[in-house]
Amino acid sequence: GTMTSEAAPEGGAMRGEGALDGSPMTEWEISGSSESVEEGLLRIGLSEPVSTMDIHKTSSDYMIPLNIYERLFEVWVDEDGVAWLVDGLAEDYSVENGGQTYRFTLRDDAYFSDGSKVKASDVAFSFARMLTLPGSLQTDFADIIYGADEVMGTPGKIPEGIRVLDDRHLEITLSEPFEGYLYELASPSCSVLSESFVTRAGDDYGSGVEQTMGSGPYAVTEYSEQKIRLERNPYYHCLEGESLSVRKVEVIVLPPALMAQAFLEGGLDILDTGLINPDAEEIIIHSDRWKDRIVKRSRVDIKYVMMNLDSPGLEDIRLRRAIQMAVNRQDLLDTLYGGEGSLVDGIFPKGLFGFSEENQGWLKYDLEEAKRLIREVPDVDKIHLELAANSQSNTRTLTALEMIRQDLEEAGLDVTIVSYDEKTLMYLRRNGSLMMYSGEWTADYDDPDNFIYTFFGSSEKTHSRSSHYDDPTVFSRISKARGIQNRKARLAEYARLEKILVQDNAVWIPLYSTGHQFVLGDRTASFSPFWAGWSSMYFRDVVLKENNETKSAQGSSR
Repeated sequence: GTMTSEAAPEGGAMRGEGALDGSPMTEWEISGSSESVEEGLLRIGLSEPVSTMDIHKTSSDYMIPLNIYERLFEVWVDEDGVAWLVDGLAEDYSVENGGQTYRFTLRDDAYFSDGSKVKASDVAFSFARMLTLPGSLQTDFADIIYGADEVMGTPGKIPEGIRVLDDRHLEITLSEPFEGYLYELASPSCSVLSESFVTRAGDDYGSGVEQTMGSGPYAVTEYSEQKIRLERNPYYHCLEGESLSVRKVEVIVLPPALMAQAFLEGGLDILDTGLINPDAEEIIIHSDRWKDRIVKRSRVDIKYVMMNLDSPGLEDIRLRRAIQMAVNRQDLLDTLYGGEGSLVDGIFPKGLFGFSEENQGWLKYDLEEAKRLIREVPDVDKIHLELAANSQSNTRTLTALEMIRQDLEEAGLDVTIVSYDEKTLMYLRRNGSLMMYSGEWTADYDDPDNFIYTFFGSSEKTHSRSSHYDDPTVFSRISKARGIQNRKARLAEYARLEKILVQDNAVWIPLYSTGHQFVLGDRTASFSPFWAGWSSMYFRDVVLKENNETKSAQGSSR
C-alpha cells in the first residue's frame, strides 16, 4: 500500500514544525532552484527515510520499488482517471483449468540494469521468495499459489504451483480460482527480482546501491537516509519508445515545514500536500500562485480504528458498538481535511471495485445512544482503554487521535493515548498486543480481496493486526470468496461478509476516505498520480518542461 498500509503514518515525522517564514534552505541539500537545475532531473520530497529497497521486507516503502522493478502487469491511468491493466513483463497470458492455472509468456527484450536478461526463473524465484523469506511482509500476495503452505518460511523452496517451462514461459497454478489475480500481479509486492543477483547479495539485498537491482525504467545510484538518486536503466526495453521525460530523479527526505518551504523556493518539482502540515497545505492550495497547478486524485483508502477483541472490556460488543457511534467522524473529516473526502461505513473504500453502496449510511454519530450502551457494560468504570500513537506521526494524525480520545471521553470512557516509536508500534501490533490504534489502508490492487482478506482472512491475520477477531466460519467464507467465478456472486458475498464484520460484530471503527492533492512546480508540465492515490508514484508518469519553457513560466509568474 504504498503508502499502502498503516505501517507508514500519513505525513511522516513531526519534525521541522513552524511557519513558512521564507528563511533559506540551509540544512538540507537541494539541487538548485528551478532556474539552475539540470534538464531532465525530477526532485521529489519524502517525509521518512526509505528503510529498504527489498520489496519483500516492506509494506510501505514503495516509491523506489515502483520505479526500479517491473511486474508481469502494470497499471495505466487514462485521461479520465480510469485505471487499466496493461502488459508489463508479460506480453501474453492464458487462463486454464477453470480459472486456476495461468500461463505467461515474457517479453523477449526485458533486461535487468546489469544487462542480464529477465527469465521465467526470475519470476518463479521472486514469487517463491515472497513466501520463503523469513519475516517476509508480502506473503499475502503469494499464499494463494498451490503448495504455498508447504514452503512458507523455508528459503530456497519453490511451491508446487509454480512451473518454469523455459526462459520465456511460466505456469502458475492457484490453490483455487481467483478472479482478481491479474490485478494482484500488478501490485508492487509482485515485483520481479534477479535470482542470481539477490542470491549473491544475500541478507544485504536492498540495503544499498551495490545490493539492489531491477529491470524497471530507473536504477539506484545513491542511497542514504536523507537522499536517494536514480538514473535511467540503459537496458530498459521501453526507453526509446516511451521517450521518458525524467532522466534522473532525486528523492529528498524533508520534515513537513521544510518540504513546503523547499517547494516554494523552487527546490522540489512536485509537492505532495499529504506530507506537509495542514496549515501550510491550506496556504498553498488556496493561493492564486498555485491554484492552476493542482492535481487531484481520490484515495482508494480507508482510515479506521482497530479494536483488540481480547482486551478487557472490548470483548463486549456493546462497548465496541458504543465506540463506533461515539466518534464524530464528520467532525474529524471537516477539521482535518476541510471536508475533502467521504465517510466510509464498512471495509471497502469508495472507488474500489466491489464497493457496496448498500452497506453505507447505517453508522451515525449518536452520543446519547453510545452513553446508554456504555452504561450496560459490566464494571465499565474499571475499563481503561489505550489508544496507540506513532510518536513520529504528523500534526494531522496526532490531532485525529486526540479528537477521537476526547469523543470517547465525552461518552464516558477512560482513554489514554500511549505513544511509541514506529518500530515498537509495529512490533506490538504484529504480536497482537495493541489495545486500540488508528490505521490507514490504501489499495494495492483493485479488488475487495485486498482489504477483507488482508485484515480478516485468517486468525493469523487478525492476530498480526491486533484485532483477535476469531470466527473460523467467516475466515473460511472470505477464503472461498476468492474462488467464486461469477463476478456478481463474488461481490455479493463480499458485501455480506463486510456487513457481518463491521455491522454485526463491530470489529473496528470505519472512519473515512480522503482526497490527495499534488502541486506542480514550474518545471513540471504534467503528472498522473498512482491510480489509488498513493504518495508513491511512477516517475515515468511525470513530464518535465524544457528549460526554456520553465524560464518562461517563471518569468510570467513574477
